[in-house]
Amino acid sequence: MIEKGCVANIKDGKAKVELLRNDMCGKCHACDMGSNNRMMVEVDAIDELKVGDNVLLEIKETSMLKATMIMYGIPLLFFFVGVFAGYAIAHIFGIDNFSQMIEAISGLLFTAISFIGIKYYSKKVINKEYKPVIKKI
Repeated sequence: MIEKGCVANIKDGKAKVELLRNDMCGKCHACDMGSNNRMMVEVDAIDELKVGDNVLLEIKETSMLKATMIMYGIPLLFFFVGVFAGYAIAHIFGIDNFSQMIEAISGLLFTAISFIGIKYYSKKVINKEYKPVIKKI
């Protein structure tokens, strides 16, 4: 996927590029940096880059699919595992009257744990595969 953007800032070998939200983003706002129609992306700066340059960024579609699966698939899986764990716990301890409440709390707890894990994982293992790359100035 190719995106057009404008370099807003360059510091310590990193460039912040301002992109216009495209149609694929819809009303998601997952990476929203404010209430406007723009978002900021950090990329590795190249030597001839200057603030104000218009650039083309490339993001691999397979990387986008993997990132989507990580951000949406893993929490959904953890939610279902949590619900089933809550169901099992309620039946093991014989508190069937509160089964649905325990399932819901357990599902939400497991989902929260998945987001914490994803945040930890993303800070530790961010690599070039998931980062946009400047293709053209």
